[in-house]
Amino acid sequence: MGFDVTFHPIGADQLRHFLFDVLDDGSLAAARAAELSAEPKHRKVLDQLYESFPEWLAGRGDPPVGNSFAVVAAVIAGFLHPYWYARGTALTFLAEEHLPEIKSLFVPLGRLGPGPLAALPDESRGMIYGNESASGFIPPQKIARAQELLESLGDRPGRAGLSLLETAVDEEGVESLQAALLYCRERGLGMVEAADVVVPIADHCVTNFENMRAPFLDKMEP
Repeated sequence: MGFDVTFHPIGADQLRHFLFDVLDDGSLAAARAAELSAEPKHRKVLDQLYESFPEWLAGRGDPPVGNSFAVVAAVIAGFLHPYWYARGTALTFLAEEHLPEIKSLFVPLGRLGPGPLAALPDESRGMIYGNESASGFIPPQKIARAQELLESLGDRPGRAGLSLLETAVDEEGVESLQAALLYCRERGLGMVEAADVVVPIADHCVTNFENMRAPFLDKMEP
């Protein structure tokens, strides 16, 4: 099964406001969901996600952090900022296959600060952990390094005399990743990447589809 990846800019303060504050005080959930969207279909999704927090924290169903709270972080980000789509391209995959240095960019959500999430096991190391999962946080101060590592693929040999940038990643995926990183850098934001939050071929989206940018939509500008 392949991966429908989305790159989600978000600020550390926004993660605190919409995710960690609700983890600390569940009574804030309804107000936070209302801040994110007034549309009933969106509110239903957000309410259901927030209502799942106690069960996830208690370990019932044992969902890994990457398949639960990290996905919620990506969903939240999709209501706050434009985000970019790629098929099969992610910093996570580049870290696993070509550039292990990329792993140091990601901070697992449980290591962003004290709180109930810090006590949960997280085998993802802060990266995408299979389908229907999301990464930890690439902080704003590491976005420039992410850009440098992505650009370095152009200087690394790939197949048939071509560079890794030309052979290891999809052209449209690189375009989306570059656009997301640029948006983050210009605005002092960090980034989360997610798998299957949006699956265009299945008409599936659990965040705000209007904020999605993709080459196939001919819609790339913020």
